[in-house]
Amino acid sequence: MMENSELNKKLCENFCSYYKPSKDSELACMGFIVIKKLIESGREIPFDKSGQVSDIAAGEKLIRNMCASCAFYESDCDFILQEGKALPCGGFILLELLIAGRIVTIDDVKKII
Repeated sequence: MMENSELNKKLCENFCSYYKPSKDSELACMGFIVIKKLIESGREIPFDKSGQVSDIAAGEKLIRNMCASCAFYESDCDFILQEGKALPCGGFILLELLIAGRIVTIDDVKKII
């Protein structure tokens, strides 16, 4: 099983512009939680962003189905508060790529949240 510190390195350091290694490691966005639970359920998650493209439809589905249940949604999520003019969290970015690449589905995400 992947430890939080390893997931922080693979996910947060590589995908998230908001990640600060000195911050409280107990805080996690919903994207991090979903990725972690996918891994715990046995899903193989590639952390490679090369050659993959984002998918606007997948992003919209994630906003509707995942972001609204995130602890940062109402007051701390720049992506939501600035209506998409700021970058999303790393978990959102990776999940959008995974959905676009048909590695996971929005239904996989919904089952977790």
